[in-house]
Amino acid sequence: MYQLKQFEFHVSDISTLLNMDFTGQDIVVNKVSRIGQEIDHSIILCNPDQMDYLKKINTECLVFCCKKTVVNKKNLSYIISPDPEILFFRFINDFLVNETDYWYEGIISVNSTKYPDVVFGYNVIIGKNVVIAPGTKIGNNSVIGNNVVIRSNVEIGNSCIIKDNSVIGSSGFGFIRTDDGLMQIPQIGFIKIGNDVIIGSCCSIEKPTMGHTIINDNVKIDDLVQVGQNQEIGKNTIITTGFKGETGAKIGSDTFIGMGVTIISGEIEIGNRCIIGAGTVVLKSVPDGKIVYSKQMNEIKGDSGEKIKEVFYNFKKTW
Repeated sequence: MYQLKQFEFHVSDISTLLNMDFTGQDIVVNKVSRIGQEIDHSIILCNPDQMDYLKKINTECLVFCCKKTVVNKKNLSYIISPDPEILFFRFINDFLVNETDYWYEGIISVNSTKYPDVVFGYNVIIGKNVVIAPGTKIGNNSVIGNNVVIRSNVEIGNSCIIKDNSVIGSSGFGFIRTDDGLMQIPQIGFIKIGNDVIIGSCCSIEKPTMGHTIINDNVKIDDLVQVGQNQEIGKNTIITTGFKGETGAKIGSDTFIGMGVTIISGEIEIGNRCIIGAGTVVLKSVPDGKIVYSKQMNEIKGDSGEKIKEVFYNFKKTW
């Protein structure tokens, strides 16, 4: 959705734009690169555990970092911030990228002739080949990617992103045995998605037979995730790729779900501030603030404590 502009700044220009001091030479930068793959005249982000690597850099770079003790080299300039990641990506968002328009059909505010029975907020971006059922509500500044299908009884909040090829409101996999064989159970429930939610590509959010599937504010869901019917996911939780949850399972707030986690029962509740390790098959409920990392026995490995902050920080570093 974004494309890097052609740009050229002196470090002093960036310092002025950000209202931050800089250290080192007033070099010129015109590229963005990743530390370890840095190129000449580029801007890089350096996390605290990467500071020693700066000694190896021989190209001219502007480094966003958090430590006042830096590697003194003529080729490196620094902008030092308590949270360099936020500053770095905010600078890129505000000054270095354009949103491309080749992928979407248009911007909708309040109403659309193509979707006459859908309630839109302001500045909603709709991709190509999108299907939206009548009665759907989509909030302000939300983005709906290409080939997304949104079925009936769905409400999406403000500033949400639904990435390409996802289905919101797919029918859950539910059947009842009759004398004539298996009969599909109709899904007539609702899906409610809060504000600032991201749902990755190729995800399925299932509509329940009755009741609600709920994704609360600021939840971030990776690609290839299936959220089962009647599930509830608490605010600020991260769910990574390959997750599958049984009907009715509940996940608390500020929790991290690793890759390939499976919840096998709708009676299971995962608490707040928990860490569920990659590949875990969750067999029983998890209290608040605990770490579970086991494919077979669901042993609680201890309190999450400071570890949950580290996990969220490491997750953020991968972007």
